[in-house]
Amino acid sequence: MVTVEDGFPFAGVGAEIIALINETRGFDYLRGPVQRVTAIDIPMPYAKNLEDAVVPHADSIVKAVQNVMKFQ
Repeated sequence: MVTVEDGFPFAGVGAEIIALINETRGFDYLRGPVQRVTAIDIPMPYAKNLEDAVVPHADSIVKAVQNVMKFQ
């Protein structure tokens, strides 16, 4: 399972989804690890080029999915 969001990793939506799965014993039904793809945990910059470097992109999502698929 891979969650993707452009927010921070700490207390983000992806973290809550994973916590809910873990608390409801849904983790037992997963075939592979859980991985989050989030923005880098730094204050969001105002400059467009720096903002683009902080938020997740397609290549980081593909890398996370490939990592999870190794366990299938």
